[in-house]
Amino acid sequence: MTGFLDGKAVVVTGAGRGLGAAYARLAAAEGAAVVVNDVDESLAAAVAAEIRAAGGRAEAVPGSVADWSEAGAIVDACVSAFGAIDGLVNNAGIFRLAAPAEQEPDEFRAVVEVNVLGTAYCGLHAIRAMLPRGRGSIVNVTSGSHAGSAAMGAYGASKGAVASLTYCWAADLAGTGVRVNAVSPNAHTRMADAYETYLGASAQGQNVHKDPAQNAPAVVYLLSDAAALHGQVVRIDGDELSMIAHPTVQGDGALNPAWTVGSVAAAFEAGSVGPLSPVGLHRAL
Repeated sequence: MTGFLDGKAVVVTGAGRGLGAAYARLAAAEGAAVVVNDVDESLAAAVAAEIRAAGGRAEAVPGSVADWSEAGAIVDACVSAFGAIDGLVNNAGIFRLAAPAEQEPDEFRAVVEVNVLGTAYCGLHAIRAMLPRGRGSIVNVTSGSHAGSAAMGAYGASKGAVASLTYCWAADLAGTGVRVNAVSPNAHTRMADAYETYLGASAQGQNVHKDPAQNAPAVVYLLSDAAALHGQVVRIDGDELSMIAHPTVQGDGALNPAWTVGSVAAAFEAGSVGPLSPVGLHRAL
């Protein structure tokens, strides 16, 4: 039997543990040669060694995705080691919780630099390597928190940016043979533990007992030639696979050739603008 990724070379960022390690392991099991990236060199090396011990091909490449040159070196390492880059999983990310009145600016900046710039930098380098070959797949990692979640202003904003980046790149890359999609995973990781601890009694156990490996098949599918998806956000939540809708204009709207503050107020009061959206991630009916 052949694997879904036979003959492909894939980079997985932030793959030293948790979700990234699960993606890297399954990609290798499905036939890919894998660059295992992490800022922690020892963690990346351990996952790469595990893959090789299981008969796969893997190289550990440490580096910060938030640095343009280091992001380029990660992509270049894949091309150097395996001859090409066919897939990129932009998994590397950090997580900080804070109420708005307590948010430290340096922590907010760090989240944006890793989660947004890191995704953009690795993706831009990968796209430039993929376009001349006319094929490739990028899988960005977003989160349902971008729809609104308490204490997640920095993280949710960064993941909203990743979703928007996915939509924009999909428009840019249409017809090139290079696909870009995103996943919104749910798993019991260090992030989940931190969130549960922060919320205390109000925690709802959203990700408790959900194995990171449950998310990996959808990621590998999106990397593979079996997937025709482009510009989509796939959500994995335990045993459920679903889609997150793109932002959209609600209803037909109200018309006025010369809006004033009063006429705007009247339109909302009359219910002719909307419907209004709930805060947070909700299932469309």
